[in-house]
Amino acid sequence: MAPSPGERKKIAYIINPNAGVSSTTEIIDAIKLHSPGSMDYEIIVWAYPEQSEEISRRILTEGFTIAVAVGGDGTVNEISKALIGTSIPLAIIPIGSGNGLARHLKIPLDLKGAIRLIAGGKEIRIDSCYINDKPFFCTSGIGFDAHIGKLFSESKTRGFMTYVKITLSQLFVYRPVNYRLTINKQLIRRKAFLITFANASQYGNDAFIAPHASVGDGLIDICILKPFKIWDLPFIIWKMFHRTIDKSAFMETYRSDEVDVERDAKGPTHYDGEPGEMGSSLRIRISPASLRVIAPSL
Repeated sequence: MAPSPGERKKIAYIINPNAGVSSTTEIIDAIKLHSPGSMDYEIIVWAYPEQSEEISRRILTEGFTIAVAVGGDGTVNEISKALIGTSIPLAIIPIGSGNGLARHLKIPLDLKGAIRLIAGGKEIRIDSCYINDKPFFCTSGIGFDAHIGKLFSESKTRGFMTYVKITLSQLFVYRPVNYRLTINKQLIRRKAFLITFANASQYGNDAFIAPHASVGDGLIDICILKPFKIWDLPFIIWKMFHRTIDKSAFMETYRSDEVDVERDAKGPTHYDGEPGEMGSSLRIRISPASLRVIAPSL
C-alpha cells in the first residue's frame, strides 16, 4: 500500500546477516546514526532463506516507499525481483564479497556513504533480465563460472580460499562445451569456456566481463569466452581487471534484447552469482527500464 500524498517516506532496511564481514550490530548502529532524519524506517533481519516471500509481501503491503538491500548481489537479486514494475525504488548498502551491481552504479562501498545516498541520490530506472524464469540484474552465465558456483555451493567449507582452491583444481579438468546461440535471428555455433549474459559491466570486485555494458540500454551483452591454453589465463585475467577483456582474441561479444541458447545437456547456471540448474534450452531476455534504483547524482 503506497503512502498518501505528503506522508513521510518509509524505508525498509533488509539485512542479510550472512553477507560480508560487518556484524549485524554494526550495520544497525550505522543505520540508526546515518539514516535520513526526514524518513521513517524499519529494520528487517533476513533470518532464513524461506523468509524471502514474507519480506517481499511486507515491502509491497506495509507502506514502504524505499526498499534497501543490505548484502551482496544475491540479496540485491532477492529484493529487486519483488520490486520489478512497482513504484518502490531499490537502494543498496553493499556488504557482499563482489557487489557487482553496486560497483557498476558507483554506489559507495562504506556503510555511511551508502546510507546517506538514500536521501542524496537520484532515482533512475534500470533494465531487468531473465534467464528462463529467473530474474537477474547484474550478470548471469553458463559454463565454467556456473560450474564453480555449483561446486562451491556444495562445499562443506566456505570463504574466499575455498573458492580459489575449487577454481584452481577445476581449471585442469573442466572441458569447454558446444553451444548453439540464436542472436538477432542469426545462428551461432561456438565451443565456449563460459558464456556470460551481462546487464551490468562486471561480475564484482571490478572484474569487468562486459566493459561497455549499460543497465539502461535495453540490451544484453552476450560475452563468449572461447577455449584457451592455461598459460593464456593470466593475460585474460589482466584484461578483465583493466576493462579490456573485449579486446582479447578469446572474447566475442554480441548485443541483443534476447538470446536463445541450446546446449547438449542440462547443467549449472548462475544468476547474480546464485547457483542453479537448468535444462538444455535457455532463453535470456530483457525487460527495459523496469526497476527503479537510487544511484549517485553523477
